[in-house]
Amino acid sequence: MTDKVKLISGFEVSDLHVASDAPDWLRAERESAFEKLAKVEFPTTSDEIWRYSRVDELLSLGLSMDVEPAKIVMASQPGKLPAVFASLAESASLFVNLGAGRARVVATPRSSDVVFCSASQLAEPTWPLSEPSDDFFELFGQANSPDRYVVDVPAGVALVGPIVVLHDEYADGVNYMPHLVVSVGDNASARLIEVFTGGNERSLLGSSTKVHLGASARFEHFQVQDLELGAYQTSFVGTHLGVGASALFGAFSFGGHYARIRSESHLLGDGARAQLKAAYFANGEQMQDFRTLQDHHGPNTYSDLLFKGAVAGKSHSVYSGLVRIEEGAIRSDAFQTNRNLVLSEGARADSVPNLDIRENNVRCSHASAVGPIDPDLIFYLESRGIDPRRAERMIVRGFFKEILEGIDEPELVGIVEALVAKKLEELD
Repeated sequence: MTDKVKLISGFEVSDLHVASDAPDWLRAERESAFEKLAKVEFPTTSDEIWRYSRVDELLSLGLSMDVEPAKIVMASQPGKLPAVFASLAESASLFVNLGAGRARVVATPRSSDVVFCSASQLAEPTWPLSEPSDDFFELFGQANSPDRYVVDVPAGVALVGPIVVLHDEYADGVNYMPHLVVSVGDNASARLIEVFTGGNERSLLGSSTKVHLGASARFEHFQVQDLELGAYQTSFVGTHLGVGASALFGAFSFGGHYARIRSESHLLGDGARAQLKAAYFANGEQMQDFRTLQDHHGPNTYSDLLFKGAVAGKSHSVYSGLVRIEEGAIRSDAFQTNRNLVLSEGARADSVPNLDIRENNVRCSHASAVGPIDPDLIFYLESRGIDPRRAERMIVRGFFKEILEGIDEPELVGIVEALVAKKLEELD
């Protein structure tokens, strides 16, 4: 393939450099993404999937692309961690500090059954290859990043302790787009926690995590975002579920100037099940932006989404989701709920749930709500001697409790509760 350079509204598609010893499948994957990207226009708010967003600000950043190849360094310690996340290092079976061009890996005896490597080390992938996404930033990173990091949980393995991936090193003026592929074999189970922290006013973290679940595999995936208030994020998560597989995805977003998560759940196999949760809290000039797809292909599939957010100051949140029932996905159930608390007059929350049903004999529903705290709740607590400010804080904490129910990871629950408390303190 001929190398070429194209400018897409300021985002430079660099020459397609593929290492001479790269496996054929990785070379073909990059070439496919590169060719598709050359035909894609930079997104605008006229595109439904980018409606209400701050995509113009992303364009104005004028960042260079980090194209360092994947390097893996074994270490005995995870390095310095923000205090709120320190407990994760103790419970992890595998801890990866994913900096620019380098993965610092701390393994324990509990991680002996999981493989962490770069994609270029694999003669053949352990997951089924799929067409490149149509998400601009995911596609941009895939076309420009020379390698991927891979987590491979073999068939039948029940991994003890979570895999923790920390994203926390970003150079000023750099567009950093790490790509992670997770493959969970038939009848295997694992839990992945990704943490996004750090950043600065001229950095963009455009992560991509693609998950492939074999038959009857069980997987839990959580993303916790507490970036510096000037940082930008575009996160893409694509989960592909095989026959009888089950997945839980949880997103907890609190930091950044503009933070966007696009989550796609593709229920391909008969009986696949996906649950999606999110808790987000914005203040000041922040924007939290969520786009989801619950895509049912197989029969007897089930998905349930519950996203909850709070906005204060002059902040803005967006939830835009689509439930799509494809032809052949008979007896599928899909539910989608988004609820938002508006804590200040200058704050705004947009909620746009959608259904696209192409099959009969299915059950689907969606619901959304945007509004202030119920004054009757405040009055009830005041009548029992609780001052209004404290009453409001108690109600907000209770509002997010439902999202944390069913998460069997005490350290993670404690972290999210601490980040909610931190945002409430900011309101004072």
